[in-house]
Amino acid sequence: MPPATTPRGGAGRVPPSGDARSPAKRPRDSDDSGSDGDGDSDSDSDGGLVSDLKEIVCLLRLIKGGANRDGQRMCEQIIASVAAEIQTMLEETQLKFEMERQNLLKVLSNTSKEQCENSLNEEYSKLQETYDMFCREKDAHMQTFRDLFSEVEVEKKKLLEQYEHHSK
Repeated sequence: MPPATTPRGGAGRVPPSGDARSPAKRPRDSDDSGSDGDGDSDSDSDGGLVSDLKEIVCLLRLIKGGANRDGQRMCEQIIASVAAEIQTMLEETQLKFEMERQNLLKVLSNTSKEQCENSLNEEYSKLQETYDMFCREKDAHMQTFRDLFSEVEVEKKKLLEQYEHHSK
């Protein structure tokens, strides 16, 4: 604890008369005693009591200031502790969020992949059906074309024969 000082700030100073006694053992000035200067022992003891009370009040103020500083330090420590807890909670929440985001991306990727595969399979099935239908219709059209071509050839031969027959 720091050394106590008197309200006048005189602790540690040597009085002008060279008296190095402690403030409690020094004779009191008439200002401190509140007496009219007659010098009896009751006024000296009252002055000493007033000076001692002033010194006690000063010490109590110093103690209060120290307690305030201790309280402020304690508040700062509590605030730092709470801030650290909040920071930890924030980091944990960010980590959980990132993990959930990664899981969601995996699920979406798998779901998207499955949906793409399903869509692709459906479209392939439709294409295969259309191709099969085209091949069947093509075969039918080719057969119709061959039949028509055969008929045209037969008619052509008939017409050539008729022409040759008329030309003769």
